[in-house]
Amino acid sequence: MSTLSSSKKTQSKKARLRKECDSLLQHIFVKENPYCLVCGKPTHCGHHYFPKSTASALRYVVDNLIPVCAGCHVRHHNGDPRPQRRIDELKGKKWYNDLLKLKEAHVSDTIGYYEQIKEELEKYV
Repeated sequence: MSTLSSSKKTQSKKARLRKECDSLLQHIFVKENPYCLVCGKPTHCGHHYFPKSTASALRYVVDNLIPVCAGCHVRHHNGDPRPQRRIDELKGKKWYNDLLKLKEAHVSDTIGYYEQIKEELEKYV
């Protein structure tokens, strides 16, 4: 087996594990947070306050997740500032500053890391 083939298999397994972890986290979070923080309607998902693309250290930090309904989530991602302002108002500066400190932590993006996350999340299912 070539190194390139082995590398592709590793990336594929890592991507599968990351997807499984993301799905587990969302399932658990929505179950434990049934109402949108912004408007009170049923929660559609846990929105990452600091996006996964810019804060990998916060990807699985529950405090970085905001319970939002589908409508508030869409409004937020379409540029409506009201959901963000409401979240900031309710969560406060201490919460924001605490997350900001965690944001810069190094995360080992390995198969072992995702296996460990998956094992921890499965305890809550």
